[in-house]
Amino acid sequence: MSSDEKNYPPQQPSVWALVLHWRGIEYTRRCLTSLKEINKPNFQVLLVDNGSDEQDGKQLVDEFPGIEMLRLETNQGFAGGCNAGMRYCLEKGAELIWLLNNDTTIPSDSLDKLLAVSAANPKAAALGASIVENEADGRAKTVQARGVIDFTKAKTYLKRDAVGPTVDCEWLSGSNLLLRADALKEVGLFDESYFLYFEDTELCHRLRLKGWKCILVPDAIIAHTGNASTTGKRRFWRDYYYTRNRFLFFSQYLPGAKRLPAYFFIFTHLLRHSVVLPFRGEKGRNQLRAELLGARDFFNHSLGRATCLDWCEEN
Repeated sequence: MSSDEKNYPPQQPSVWALVLHWRGIEYTRRCLTSLKEINKPNFQVLLVDNGSDEQDGKQLVDEFPGIEMLRLETNQGFAGGCNAGMRYCLEKGAELIWLLNNDTTIPSDSLDKLLAVSAANPKAAALGASIVENEADGRAKTVQARGVIDFTKAKTYLKRDAVGPTVDCEWLSGSNLLLRADALKEVGLFDESYFLYFEDTELCHRLRLKGWKCILVPDAIIAHTGNASTTGKRRFWRDYYYTRNRFLFFSQYLPGAKRLPAYFFIFTHLLRHSVVLPFRGEKGRNQLRAELLGARDFFNHSLGRATCLDWCEEN
């Protein structure tokens, strides 16, 4: 090495944190407050106001100067809202896009840990941190989010058995997902047919089919409240979209007769609920109604945002 040569630290990649907001402005405030503690070059925060009724984005931008905001006029779901934000970030030259639920809070060193693994694994298209869930009684529960797909039983799991500095996964939770721009440009963004739920599983599976990796970084931590936007009667959205999109995902990736065992397990689940849930009061009957509507809409090819959930719009 000549005397004129110098060792410079590697340049920080352009990272955009994308926070999707629809409801729960207090959660979003806490998330944005935690992101203020990340002081890194080439780091930017994008708030996507996903059609909030009060146009909360304007208020939040005033409270958190320095962040950028993209306002969507209608709720486009997790898939559509994130896609709009990711397109914005890609146009701004993002190399990595960090999807964060608005009900997450982020320790300041978590991004450093994710970036170190990303730099060491150029085929890592998606990286996720361990999730610490805050429960109603104030306790915290760690879910080490190793996503597993069981194609026979048509189920997905988040396992708590992650061991080691990095763990290869079949999918990662969309509640915190660091995505490589080059991979997104190759395989595309979320499938908006899903609207809510299973879109993270589907994108991760599609990435893996193209030779990319999905890696959990157990030492990185994200605190997550969970389902903050679908409380009250909107909790039945979860039952509807989970049922419909469970059918959708496994039909999409299981050809022909290989779908039959998956369908059998889903229908068995619905049959069991049809027997049990009517005896669990109004909440049980509403859950069953939502699940059956989800199954109906899948077979009617009614995808994207549901048009049959007006009965559970209000809390």
